Amino acid sequence: MPLVVEPDHTLAELETGSHAGWTNDSLITIGDIREFFKLGRTAAYELTHRPEFPNPVPVSSRCYRWWASEVRAFAATLRRERTQGCHQRTARPRPPHPATPPRRITGQLRPARARKEAR
Repeated sequence: MPLVVEPDHTLAELETGSHAGWTNDSLITIGDIREFFKLGRTAAYELTHRPEFPNPVPVSSRCYRWWASEVRAFAATLRRERTQGCHQRTARPRPPHPATPPRRITGQLRPARARKEAR
């Protein structure tokens, strides 16, 4: 009999973290991850393959789930890094870019080839 795991928490509960403890944790699908991070399919799969993303739980040979609490913790880490990165960027001014002259096209011009007539 195949194992069917359905999330028992809504997306709002995942975002707010209203449920606590490992006994209330649930396994979420890639679709839930897509909704949570507001990503497309390819971007969501790329996110799950990042080394710092939580390890998947294999449900079958081609089906994976992730623990909701671990994904929430990963999202919190991303938010923390983003806010720290924003503060660091504003504290350090960027040096001005040197003015670069426009590029010039050099070389010889040759006439375009004539088209072959359709027979």
